[in-house]
Amino acid sequence: MTALPIELRLFTSLVLATSVVYLVTPVAIRLATRFDLYDRPLGHKGHATPTPYLGGAAVMVGFLLALALTAESERTLPVAGGALLLWAIGTIDDRRSVAPILRVVVELALAGMLWRLDLGWHLGAGSALDLFVTCIWIVAIVNALNLFDNMDGQATTMGFVIATTLALLGALDGQAWLAVASAALAGACLGFLPHNLSSPSRIFLGDGGSMPIGFALAALIMIGAGDAAPEWQALAMGLLLVGVPVIDTGLVMISRRRRGISVMTGGHDHLTHRTHDRLRTARAVALALGGGQAILATLALVSYRGGSIVLFVIVVGYLVTAGVLIALLDSPSADRSAAPERGQVPGRPPPASVPLVPGSWSPTERLSSVPWEAALLVPLGLVIALAPLASGYYDSSLWAPAGLVLMVALVATLIARPPRLARSAVIALTGLTALGMWSLASASWAESVRQALVDGNRILVYAVTLALLLVLVRSKRAAVWLIATLSVATSTFVLVEVVQLALGDGASRFIDGRLHEPLGYINGLGMFHLLALWPALALAEHRTRPLLAGVGLAVAGLTVPLMLLSQSRGVALSATVTTIAVLTLLPGRVRRAYALLALGVSAALVAGPVTSVYRSGVDGTVDTGLLQGAMQRALLVALLLGICWGLATLFVARVAESRPHNGAKLRSASIAALAGVVAVAAIGGIAMSGRLQSTIERQYAAFVQLSPDDGGEATSSRLISGGGNRYDYWRIAVRDWQDDPIVGVGAGNYDRRYFLERTTTEDIRQPHSLPLQALGELGLVGGGFLAAFMVAIFAAVWRRRRLAVAGAERYLYVAATGSFCSWLVQTSVDWMHLLPGITAAALVSAAVLLRPAPPAETAQVDPPRAHRTRAVGLALVAAAILALGGLSLSRQMLSEHYARQAATSLVAEPEAALRQADRALRLAPDFVPAHYTRAAALARSNDADGARNALLEALRHDRGDFVTWALLGDLEVRAGNLATARSHYAAALRRNPRDPALQRLVADPRRALEGG
Repeated sequence: MTALPIELRLFTSLVLATSVVYLVTPVAIRLATRFDLYDRPLGHKGHATPTPYLGGAAVMVGFLLALALTAESERTLPVAGGALLLWAIGTIDDRRSVAPILRVVVELALAGMLWRLDLGWHLGAGSALDLFVTCIWIVAIVNALNLFDNMDGQATTMGFVIATTLALLGALDGQAWLAVASAALAGACLGFLPHNLSSPSRIFLGDGGSMPIGFALAALIMIGAGDAAPEWQALAMGLLLVGVPVIDTGLVMISRRRRGISVMTGGHDHLTHRTHDRLRTARAVALALGGGQAILATLALVSYRGGSIVLFVIVVGYLVTAGVLIALLDSPSADRSAAPERGQVPGRPPPASVPLVPGSWSPTERLSSVPWEAALLVPLGLVIALAPLASGYYDSSLWAPAGLVLMVALVATLIARPPRLARSAVIALTGLTALGMWSLASASWAESVRQALVDGNRILVYAVTLALLLVLVRSKRAAVWLIATLSVATSTFVLVEVVQLALGDGASRFIDGRLHEPLGYINGLGMFHLLALWPALALAEHRTRPLLAGVGLAVAGLTVPLMLLSQSRGVALSATVTTIAVLTLLPGRVRRAYALLALGVSAALVAGPVTSVYRSGVDGTVDTGLLQGAMQRALLVALLLGICWGLATLFVARVAESRPHNGAKLRSASIAALAGVVAVAAIGGIAMSGRLQSTIERQYAAFVQLSPDDGGEATSSRLISGGGNRYDYWRIAVRDWQDDPIVGVGAGNYDRRYFLERTTTEDIRQPHSLPLQALGELGLVGGGFLAAFMVAIFAAVWRRRRLAVAGAERYLYVAATGSFCSWLVQTSVDWMHLLPGITAAALVSAAVLLRPAPPAETAQVDPPRAHRTRAVGLALVAAAILALGGLSLSRQMLSEHYARQAATSLVAEPEAALRQADRALRLAPDFVPAHYTRAAALARSNDADGARNALLEALRHDRGDFVTWALLGDLEVRAGNLATARSHYAAALRRNPRDPALQRLVADPRRALEGG
């Protein structure tokens, strides 16, 4: 058997164990009946009729037989012997109770045996610590799985998932024995499941099954993780492989200690029982918890490939998620000691708490109370608010691991509380998810497979983020906590920025007179400031809290000079369109109009000094004195604005409260004054119509002619200029769509035609427009998915109009609508969608708008069957999407990690760089930059033929990339083959004809030796 390939041995072991257990289990049922080995429904036990034990005997027969026939190694006997001993003790315990101390002593003895045979943990801190950790590990895992065996199919499902992961680890790491032994255990669990998960269950696993399975898993994890990862990393990896049983054990221990109950006491307080309250069937619970463990197992494999940094991030994410989940499930509101009223669905408020008026607040929904979702929403809001400090999380080394953590959090929250989504939320989430899946699918026809996969993975991370937010933001309280956290954090960030610019030397933060840092992208930073404006403006509409209203408008006033410093036309367009939208669509127009008018006055007061800052830095360095003066003036204007607005709010509130009749008159006078302002503006517009028309025509001509001539690039301010290269970007995206209108050229593949047909020399790789990018790269299919996402959100905006009467609902409505509309407008003319930190803020707004209306949140109770069907359906869909997304994201993350390591060690250690590049390419053969690094490493090792073959392999995966042809030319120049080099440079130039460097190299290839 050892002569067979590892894949065939693994398959044989799996099939053999599955078949044997499936066929032997009916025999075990008959034997249990003959010897009266039954689990009788007493005390806390939930089954209705006596059920046979001896399931463990059937599992052990299949496991040990497959292990003996396919896993020939000195490791087989200790693992098989230990499992067999615990089967005997567990089976006796099923018939006659065995003292817990005796069980623990046997487990400790087996742990000592494994350590003595060099099969325990090796943490590099001495043999005493290794022995101690091995003993704790064996006892903990055996009893954790034993505790987990409290419902049909749970322990065997968990055993199957973990053993399958270990089999994959063995195959990936070349550990043949681990792969075959784990496959035997996975097959044994799989063969038992049809009998154990039948309705009703035909046989139970019993302690005679859960204890040996737990021991086998604990031993296999120590062996597999210990061989695959060094020292403490192996232990952390092992923790992930048993993540769900560990959470269950921690939950039970904490819950029972809090209630003063012995840990050894039986009860319905396990993770399985709490999940059963929501999913209703043992099969659904097994699917949900097994799916959660599958995600953790995937992360364990990711940590195996990713190294210590990736492992640290994943383990911290797991520990935080586990802690939050235990805290939420064991909160007093989730205490299982209080049974629900007849007819009440667990986890929902009783009918008496249902408010009668839509949008009103019940006593149990005061804003002062903290919803359980805040434990996840507050950290998430803070992370989003800090996006400018991490370049908007643009780098995939940031958003890819974050996506995996979000997937784990999504599974955990789905287990804790399956959602009931509004129709618009379902459409929006489906549209965004389908857009990500279609992007991944486009790799099958895209010229650059890698770029399609990266774009698809990014969109799937957005879909997971939106799904998590939709699960968490289901009440007014949760929405207020999220928006308020984001608003406070961004407002603090804005205040710190203004103070630093006003008091320090901020000239280094500018490029060409425009504010660039800390985000590192001018338009993205301006978008961040615009997103901070709308929650502050929504707070300024507060009618009964003058202090809050004043603070809100003061913060909004601080964002204006920062946006002006960016001189971003996209931000100006987005602010203008969104202002019109919130004034015309959203209720409460009068007060909002005055707030915007006051904001306009403050903008006029600071525009002159801020524009002077821009002009001082257009051709050089920003004048620090001008900058400090402008921002000090901005601080003063914002302070005065907030004070005046707060006093005006106080005055109006006092008048309305003391003399309602005068309050109505004041409102009428306010409307009349606004009408007068609008009339004056209209008359002024008519009077200047000729001049405006001339300006618009000149700027449009500059826009389409891609030239700053004739006013195309204004020197005083960019905000009224039509110059730039956007027309060229968009023209080429439209050409892509016209050539392939149904499916497009493939996600991320816009740059092929752009470099070929551009009329400028600017190097960009996306069209600076999300709608045009979707149409050009993904055709009408992708455009349709994007449209479904957007239309669903604006349908939610329209639907919530009737609810945004006042109070918290008005605040949420204005803040979320303004923020999402701003992002959508700007990403239609720029690439905000490629900045996950900025896009996440827009998704927060979308989730707030898409949450169920208050009557659906509190009054509507699902029938048990509908609740169960929805929960199981969500679990199936989530499992499929998360499995595909997790695998795709893990593949990208690990290949990029190895490629970065290769690039880092290229100069000093070419051989190490070659090994890391090969690891990246084993995961992702289409990763062209890894081929480049591999070629460079071979070239540094004087292997010119190998380097040439590496670049040719890169061309096989992406023949249209001009960079590969140029690198081939460089290689031939260094080999002295100038004619061949010129041919390669010419091939690169045909794919990028406007590149001046390529033009020079075609004329004289020897320029490559000069760095040309």
